[in-house]
Amino acid sequence: MTLVDAAAVTHALAEVCVNIDDSDATALLLHVRAVRDANRQFNLTRIDDPGDMLRLHIADSLAFLRHVPDLPGPIVDLGSGAGYPGIPLAVVLRSHVVLCESTHKKAEFLKSVVADLGLDAEVVSERAEILAQERPRFAGTVVARAVSSLAALVELAAPLLHTGGLLVALKGSPPTDESTQAARIAPRCGMAPVAVERYQLPGGEQRSVYVYRKESEPSYPLPRRPGAAQRQPLA
Repeated sequence: MTLVDAAAVTHALAEVCVNIDDSDATALLLHVRAVRDANRQFNLTRIDDPGDMLRLHIADSLAFLRHVPDLPGPIVDLGSGAGYPGIPLAVVLRSHVVLCESTHKKAEFLKSVVADLGLDAEVVSERAEILAQERPRFAGTVVARAVSSLAALVELAAPLLHTGGLLVALKGSPPTDESTQAARIAPRCGMAPVAVERYQLPGGEQRSVYVYRKESEPSYPLPRRPGAAQRQPLA
């Protein structure tokens, strides 16, 4: 097991061109420790070594900021899971973040982290479609990391975003047909692709960030029922 401290957190983020202060590093390290503690009781993440977590969770959550530095708020983290990227974004950007996580145990864990770290964040234990029904067009940015296909994310993000808002989808190296399908359905969702950036993590892992902007209201009634975006993508 790799032992890490706040200085290691700072160094890991400097390698991806994200500069933080000591209080940020301490908060991010406390989050790592909370994830590891909770992981002993229920499955939060398969990545459990602290050194790997620095690179594959913390750095991976924030490396895209050099390519997409301006995220209008509030920010919604879809499928937040163990809190990546939502918790690091709340820590570093000091922006209001809504952590959307439908699994009750994970949501309760996130609530404890938010309280312990004193973050400007809230946890919503709902599916994205339900959140969109309750708070339509309230978000400035929707971010999702390793959650669903691009087409599904475009559909899920559209009713949550106000006009001009951004979907920021963090991916590895998705197949070309995934981005093609998303580009095909985007106009029906009032969304338009605006950027794709590819980069590497310090360990050489390939990553990409896909950015879409909401240009208008969807021409198709959204949100659909929970799960439809994943099971039956729009044609």
